Amino acid sequence: MMPCTMLIAILADEMGLGKTIQAITYLTLLKHLKNDPGPHLIVCPASLLENWERELKKWCPSFSVLQYHGAGRASYSKELGYLSKAGLPPPFNVLLVCYSLFERHSVQQKDDRKILKRWKWSCVLMDEAHALKDKNSYRWKNLMSVARNAKQRLMLTGTPLQNDLHELWSLLEFMMPDLFATEYVDLKKLLNAEDRELIGRMKSILGPFILRRLKSDVMQQLVPKIQQVEYVIMEKHQENAYREAIEEYRTISRARIAKLSEPDLNNIIGVIPRRQISNYFVQFRKIANHPLLVRRIYDDDDVGRFAKRLHSIGVFECTLDRVVEELKNYSDFSIHQLLLRYGITGGKGTLSDEHVMLSAKCQALAELLPSLKRSGHRVLIFSQWTSMLDILEWTLDVIGVTYRRLDGSTQVTDRQTIVDDFNNDTSIFACLLSTRAGGQGLNLTGADTVVIHDMDFNPQIDRQAEDRCHRIGQTRPVTIYRLVTKGTVDENVYEIAKRKLTLDAAVLESGLDVGNEDDTSEKTMGQILSSLLMS
Repeated sequence: MMPCTMLIAILADEMGLGKTIQAITYLTLLKHLKNDPGPHLIVCPASLLENWERELKKWCPSFSVLQYHGAGRASYSKELGYLSKAGLPPPFNVLLVCYSLFERHSVQQKDDRKILKRWKWSCVLMDEAHALKDKNSYRWKNLMSVARNAKQRLMLTGTPLQNDLHELWSLLEFMMPDLFATEYVDLKKLLNAEDRELIGRMKSILGPFILRRLKSDVMQQLVPKIQQVEYVIMEKHQENAYREAIEEYRTISRARIAKLSEPDLNNIIGVIPRRQISNYFVQFRKIANHPLLVRRIYDDDDVGRFAKRLHSIGVFECTLDRVVEELKNYSDFSIHQLLLRYGITGGKGTLSDEHVMLSAKCQALAELLPSLKRSGHRVLIFSQWTSMLDILEWTLDVIGVTYRRLDGSTQVTDRQTIVDDFNNDTSIFACLLSTRAGGQGLNLTGADTVVIHDMDFNPQIDRQAEDRCHRIGQTRPVTIYRLVTKGTVDENVYEIAKRKLTLDAAVLESGLDVGNEDDTSEKTMGQILSSLLMS
């Protein structure tokens, strides 16, 4: 990238190829070749604020950088408000903010956005820009109101294609609203992923605006990345929990269908509310991950007994009946945590360490992790659910390995410290991360192995996660393990992920055609549940 009067582009290099450094270099060239010191606005996920500040100070120490987030924001707000209203230049070259500033509607955040709108930005740079995939979101609209009048807009994302073509179009419309504005056009109908001619046209449209390089193109010396899918088989307890859930939801679904005048015995779509379909699917995914994520061990009598104990010591400030109803919605693991916290033992009290190994995936980890540790490997373990991360902490304690944890509840100021500790302290064997909070932008090259405990419907989220350690600076081959529970919806999610990755390759990379193979056919949750419950 060379400085120009008006840059509007998406830098879509594959993860780990140094997009951050390229962007900082570009801002430095603007200053030295175009006499343009800013101000520049950088928007990124909260987890990356500390890293951006560190890299800017390292590679462009002459820049004044202000991180506008968290407790420090309040101390700067008054000064920035005064300067912007007075038409005075800002006291920084680069302002770092996170996407949440454009999502919420508190008085403080509305005032913050007013401050940002008053200044004329040289470059608005959006890191992990796939966060702007929904043009109807408050985030997209509020950030557009700030970025629209900037001289230059630059997006960084290693995964510009998240789910489908209309999300990619949302990024293009953000960059060039006059050229790509669609207003009332229904993009979901227009951008049909099975239309090969359309995919060809999309490639030609994207060409001038997206710079994308793959690791295979520019980093021949980069270590190999080995993909392994580990199919695990449920044992009796977990399999029974899964089959009981199928029978329960099947009975409910058939009862609903029986009330219809013209029932379709093979399809629950339109019969069961969408939210309920989603809830059923999530329950199946939970059991496929770990049976403790549903309530099966503790029966209603246990719940009533625990409710009386907890109510008597004032844990819940409501009626006893309300406590009972609340606990009935808890999973076995949540009840176990509650009993542990308040020291309620005896009878059917807290669970034992044997219970954590009721999951086929935890059993697989109990075999895999000690072997990896003996061979000198270090591991990142990703899950979408913090409740699953809690169980994985318990699992790692039972296995006897050291670890750190980073998820959405981790303080932003602590996240970079956790990353640095893991990378620098080789005695820490594993790092547990939530896929969303820990899967973007972080550099965790201290590990050489990634375990995707539960896959995301969006495969790009998992690709982001696995490239936390497969990037510049990695010296060892990287192995990715995906855990898939056989005979469950895990297998369907894996099929959908493969389908979406094929589309990504077709549009952005080597020109591959979107195939029509049966094993990559995309199925909705409703279709999957129809085949599962109506058979």
